[in-house]
Amino acid sequence: MSEPSAVIAAVLLGSAAASGVTGLAELIRTRQGRHADPWRDPSPRLFRALLPMARPLAERIRPARWLSTRDLSARLDRAGMGYAVLAEEWMILRGLTAVVAAIAALILQPALRGGGWDGVVSVFGTTLMGGVYPGIWLRDQGLRRQRRIARQFPALLELLGLSVRAGLSFSAALPQCTTHLERGPLREEMQRVDREIRTGVPRLQALERMADRVDLNAVHGFVAAIAQADETGAAISQTLTDQAAQRRRERFATAEKRANEAPVKMLAPLVGLLFPVTFLIIGFPIVLQFLEGGLL
Repeated sequence: MSEPSAVIAAVLLGSAAASGVTGLAELIRTRQGRHADPWRDPSPRLFRALLPMARPLAERIRPARWLSTRDLSARLDRAGMGYAVLAEEWMILRGLTAVVAAIAALILQPALRGGGWDGVVSVFGTTLMGGVYPGIWLRDQGLRRQRRIARQFPALLELLGLSVRAGLSFSAALPQCTTHLERGPLREEMQRVDREIRTGVPRLQALERMADRVDLNAVHGFVAAIAQADETGAAISQTLTDQAAQRRRERFATAEKRANEAPVKMLAPLVGLLFPVTFLIIGFPIVLQFLEGGLL
């Protein structure tokens, strides 16, 4: 191993050893984290092994003193991880994944060199990917969660409208309708809204918090319509019915738009993959006849 690679290996192995000792010390303390933070949701399986190390490091380093965590906190809430991982812990977690990726690259150096990869370049690239991947995963998780909420939201509005027209108040109809939703992010968000209302948070404020966490235009429009109905004294049942119909129309328009975009998206694979093979099948017998006739 060359001198630069040896220095990199020593630094990374030392950092990994220090992180490992810190994590083991945290785990040995009679599962203190489980008792001290009963409000936490289960952490993602992908990062669960590193979080015991990330949490004590975040308490000591405090990345929020140098970097703003507001945008990151919003992204964690959008992905449904606001009660599982704090923003500072997520920053430390990205550093730990980079260290783990670098150690894996060092261990696999013989195989990488056998495949023609340079040692320093492979370690640097793997470390960079290890630090970037948690951000990519968080973004994809947030988008998947938003799509599921958008798909379930019209059904919730229809249930709420039916319940309110049947004589229930909005606060009483909310838990009743939530129990009939399929398990998913929208059910979790509405249960959280119901808990906040029961603890004394004003209904509109709880809904606005939910809209900020979800960050969907449909949900923001629903909360704005509820606020307008409260201010003007309009019937909430009619507002809910109108919102449900509008959300259904928006979903239909989105599906129609995607159907219209499908032929355009299929054009590149057709031109790049199917057409050349078709031309080859058609043109090969013609070229073969020209060769046999001495024309080429």
